[in-house]
Order: sequence, then C-alpha cells, then structure tokens
Amino acid sequence: MLHPEDPYNQDKVKDKPDHLFFKAFGAQVPKPEWNHPGTKQGIYFMGPNAEYLEAKFGTAPAANILARMKRALVKWDTLKAEKGYKNMPIPEIPQQVPPEVKGKAMILRASLRDLPATQTDVRGNRFEQVGGTDTGWTGFLKWAWNQNWVGFDMPRNWVALSGDWEPVPRNSVFAVAKNVLVDNVRGQGGPWPDNAVKKSEINMRVIAKSAGSTTIEYKGLAEMTSGNTSYNCTIYGEARWNPQTGAFSSFDLVATGIRRGKWQYNQRENDLGPAAMGISLSLFK
Repeated sequence: MLHPEDPYNQDKVKDKPDHLFFKAFGAQVPKPEWNHPGTKQGIYFMGPNAEYLEAKFGTAPAANILARMKRALVKWDTLKAEKGYKNMPIPEIPQQVPPEVKGKAMILRASLRDLPATQTDVRGNRFEQVGGTDTGWTGFLKWAWNQNWVGFDMPRNWVALSGDWEPVPRNSVFAVAKNVLVDNVRGQGGPWPDNAVKKSEINMRVIAKSAGSTTIEYKGLAEMTSGNTSYNCTIYGEARWNPQTGAFSSFDLVATGIRRGKWQYNQRENDLGPAAMGISLSLFK
C-alpha cells in the first residue's frame, strides 16, 4: 500500500505519510527503474527525507546490486555533508501485524512449512530447492517456510468450560480454516472461498487447573477444496487461559495434512503434490 495501482486504494492512501514519502522518492527515480504505471517491487536506496540515492525495479544479479549500493553510499556522503545530517540510533518499535488483524483481542501467527515424506526427504528444511530453476527473482523459492495471521474479537470462544469435550464455536474455527490453513509456504495463497471450506471442526476440553491458569486441549480436523487445490488436515493444540486477566498466556495449534494443486501466486507449478504440509499457530504477544 505504499504506492497502490488502482484508483480505489490510491484514494485511501493519498494523505498517508508513508505513501507521500515513497511517492516523493519515486518522482526522482529514473523512469525505467520506477515502472510507472505498474507495481513498485524493487530495491530502493533513500535518504531520510525521500532523497533518491539509487533504485532498481525488480531484481538483478548480486554484482549489479553491489554496484548500486556503492553508488548510493557515495551519493549519501555528499548528501549528508550538504544537509548536515547526523547519524542517530535506529528506533526500536514493536513488531507490526497486518492491518486486517490489528486491534483484535487475540492474534495468532501461523508458520507454514513443507513436511518430509521420508527420512531422506529434504522437504521441511528451512532452506532448500524444489523444482524450477533458481534464477532472478525466483531465488526466494529456496525458503521453504512462510507466515500468516488470524485474529479474533472473542478469545473466550476458545475457552472450554469443563473436562468434557465441547465444540469451539464454528465461526472461530471457520476463520482459521479459511484464512490460514492455506498453502502459502512459497508464495501467496488464499484465503479459501467460503464454499471451499468443506469441514472445519475443533473440540476442546479442560485438562488441568490451578489458581491462575486453566489448561485446555484441542482436537479437530479441516478439509478445504477449491477446484484442483485442496488441504486436508488434523489439528491438535493446547492453551493456557488466565481467568483473572481474561486472556490466554499461551496458545498453540498444529495442523498437519496433505495439500494438492496450486494457487495463482504460490509457486507450486513444479510441485503440485500430493505432499505433506504443516501449519503451526501460536499466540502473538
């Protein structure tokens, strides 16, 4: 959203400081490296007041980027002398979450990874290569993991009342299935269309209690299918609820199962499956 292409989102960000900053920088970038009109995916070198130092739309071989870094540093030395810029510590800010979950009472961060089918299978390693040719921008395919997010307004929907199994309310389980039980290990996938969620069930029960903590166990399953793309999984988890604060102190779910097919941007053209994939969801504090 720094520089959206469509008129609707352009109007939404037109007065935002980050957009104005990036737009001011772009006005100085040589046209071939700004790709306007079009996406702005690239490597950019900026001064603290949006001054242009270097830019490369898309990506390039390491030697090209290194040369640009060196040119940018030369320009920076000149710029900071001209404007009297002084080095300052980079401020620490809390980790940010996507806008669609910001402000939710409970946020879960999903971590996605391929899983090995055999002891010698390299799937599931943090860094590997499956299919295709490692050239240009597709180099990121070596990273066999990704992250996603889901948020809830009512954390108490996940609180069991007794040691007997009871269902987690369907709207909460459906939100998990639709939004984060998705194959975006190597790229962008989902969310599932509503009618693609064929089954999404999680049951819960209290398994331990102490003065300030209730431990809850979860078991369930989910089945999502849309065209040739699917993910069928079982789900297990545990969480600790603090009845005094009305919040979870920990919350962990793990989904493991088989995925098939591809999304438009999830880089599975050469890896259609069926293959194992795991998704863990943990409380984001």
